[in-house]
Amino acid sequence: MDVQLAKGISLVVFLSVFSHQGVFAETPIVRFDMPAVVPAVETSASSGHREVTVALPLSSLIVDTTRRSGSTPPIDHLLVKCATRDQHPVVGFLPKTELETDYAGPISITQKRETTDNIGVNVDGSYHPFGGGHLGADSSDKDSDASQFTKHAPMQAVVASGTTDRGRGVYFKLRWTAQQVLEGEKIFQVSFAVPTGWRGGLVDVTVVAKGTNKPLFGDEKLLDIHTQQFVVAVHQEKDAKAAEIAMRLAQLDHKLAEMSRDNSGGATLADWIRKTLIPLADRKSQDDRPAHWYQRVIGGTADPHTDKEIAKLPMPVRVTVLDYADASRKLTQ
Repeated sequence: MDVQLAKGISLVVFLSVFSHQGVFAETPIVRFDMPAVVPAVETSASSGHREVTVALPLSSLIVDTTRRSGSTPPIDHLLVKCATRDQHPVVGFLPKTELETDYAGPISITQKRETTDNIGVNVDGSYHPFGGGHLGADSSDKDSDASQFTKHAPMQAVVASGTTDRGRGVYFKLRWTAQQVLEGEKIFQVSFAVPTGWRGGLVDVTVVAKGTNKPLFGDEKLLDIHTQQFVVAVHQEKDAKAAEIAMRLAQLDHKLAEMSRDNSGGATLADWIRKTLIPLADRKSQDDRPAHWYQRVIGGTADPHTDKEIAKLPMPVRVTVLDYADASRKLTQ
């Protein structure tokens, strides 16, 4: 009994490992790229605010390591989310939601119904010695009916787009189809309502490639193949000084993000002692502390000169925070 149980457990473990290996072997390599700085074109203005439009080019490189059939795309869809760091309202975006079908035109349907009734009677008889006889009768009735009509071809959303965060952000969802390939460069346009004196700012962009997971057992599920985040500096068109400040602001933001993730560079000796000695249940809140100051700095809710938490950070981090606040003030003033 123990031997049979061990064999059963070994088979389950083997199938599980084989299934996971198959999933990872079929996962394509996906990489994204976006420019660090883009100009914002003014499209309209009023007494209270201005409307600026930003074009965000996204380049996608997809390396499929397996030989798939022509009907199986390497990824299912792309999900792109973007919003300004200052939470400016979104007043327009492109592309809009688009529907598409794999059929060239309407679908024609023909229905035929045919009914046939046959009745046959045959009687054979003989009476010896006088002879024999045969009597036969046959009746046939055929009814035929045919109808033909057309219907619209089934549609699917190849592009879905809309706002998020109460109109402060926007998303784009692009599906891989026979007519739309997601590899290469695609441009997303977003229009924001900004104050009259606006010169530039930062736009946070998150790109996620979704694929399908086909296990040996169970239903097919979606999984995240690759996620990449970008910080794009946006400046007013034909403003060279604003473009320079925006580029520096993007570089400082990238540097701060790396410092917030670097526990060794962003933690003091007291932090190391607390992390080593505190119970496991309390470690999560302590580990989230570096990311907390970063979110407050980029959100503009922390004063780098008086904030107690920032004052405890190492000197290189505090200097970078001050430089970021100074560049942000120059760009938005």
